Amino acid sequence: MSAVLTFWPAIVKATLTTLWISWLALVLGGIVGAVIGHARLSRRRVLRWSAVAYTELFRSIPPLLLFAGCYYGLAYTLEIRLSPFAAATLALTLVASSLMSEVVRAAIESVGRGQRLAALASAMRPLQVMRYVVWPQAVRVMVPAATGVYITTLKDSSVASVIGYLELTRTTLLVRETTGKSFEALLIAALIYLALTYAISWLGALVERKFHFVH
Repeated sequence: MSAVLTFWPAIVKATLTTLWISWLALVLGGIVGAVIGHARLSRRRVLRWSAVAYTELFRSIPPLLLFAGCYYGLAYTLEIRLSPFAAATLALTLVASSLMSEVVRAAIESVGRGQRLAALASAMRPLQVMRYVVWPQAVRVMVPAATGVYITTLKDSSVASVIGYLELTRTTLLVRETTGKSFEALLIAALIYLALTYAISWLGALVERKFHFVH
């Protein structure tokens, strides 16, 4: 174990890198997912079906194939050569946005139609209804599901190791190869992932309680 702990600075840096890329992907995925989620509720069939196709496509493809496609596939087919960081961020964003689109759609639909009609009847514009009536209530519904999406994104970031991106899993594998201590290195990585997911769940529950308190 002591041989593995000598690489602790690299492991800490890799842990911060994992948190950064997963958080970045969640933010980007949340923005794209919000757009796709709204499109899924559109009255226009083409827009609605396109949004559904996007959601189902990237929610169904295994992350490993998405990472390989973003890094190797784009370079081979379109000659677009992304760095490991850019490819990993793109792949994670595609996954996160497909999951968040469903979260956004379900949250918006959870707000009673009667409230929206009443707001429209009071001379509020559709954008105002969405901003002042729907979204404040929808966000409270989104928090638990969005927490789950972040945990999924965090764990999926480990797949970035296949394209050479130095996140936690990749760094742990390099430490294992250097020290020959497979069990110890992988155990440390597992404990770090456990601590991160627990912390995210705890923070998500804290935010959820706050939103329900301020009703």
